Amino acid sequence: MLELRISERTFGQPVLGEISAKIERGDRICLLGPSGIGKTTLLNAIAGLDETIPAKTMIGAVKLRVGYLFQEHRLLPWRTLSANIQLVGATFQEAAGYLASVGLKGYEHYLPDQLSLGMARRAALARCLAVKPDLLLLDEPFASLDPVMAGGLKVLIAGIMDANPGMAMICVTHDGDDAEILANRLWYLDGKPARLQWDDRVGESGLIDGVLKRLRHKLEDS
Repeated sequence: MLELRISERTFGQPVLGEISAKIERGDRICLLGPSGIGKTTLLNAIAGLDETIPAKTMIGAVKLRVGYLFQEHRLLPWRTLSANIQLVGATFQEAAGYLASVGLKGYEHYLPDQLSLGMARRAALARCLAVKPDLLLLDEPFASLDPVMAGGLKVLIAGIMDANPGMAMICVTHDGDDAEILANRLWYLDGKPARLQWDDRVGESGLIDGVLKRLRHKLEDS
């Protein structure tokens, strides 16, 4: 579906080094790594938002429909939730359906400022789904949410992925527990410049924390 061939650059001080990976339909990738290492930079590159990384390094990207849930919800504050979703091509009825699918049935006429942070994230996720994405990008979707809201959103995202088995996902997170719930594949980004230190399928549950501990210790000792 999408192949990354980011080459190491020798000029300046690039955040990302050489990165090679393939993303297939149905992949549920959780991208972890230290704060500030370049996880959002990599997500932006995949979305085509980083002009310093040539588009030719994202093979297959032009054919993909991408839904991007940013750290900020980026809903237009002067438009209702329905109107925000209609901006990406949905009808009013379709917008209502997408809102219902994220637990916001009946909120079509609300403005973003009338929502809690968790509800606004759900509304932004509904807008992502209205794009009918092949690839769903999530940048720390659980940040600043209380445990109950974060847990509900994880269950919601897992359900969305189950209902759309042909869709792929990359979710940036700092928490191995998120990967336990959401991931069937784990990426770990580290180094200067940053590279994928780990790219593998997730096997049985309960192994991710062990993998992360070994990676962190290995990289700290190197």
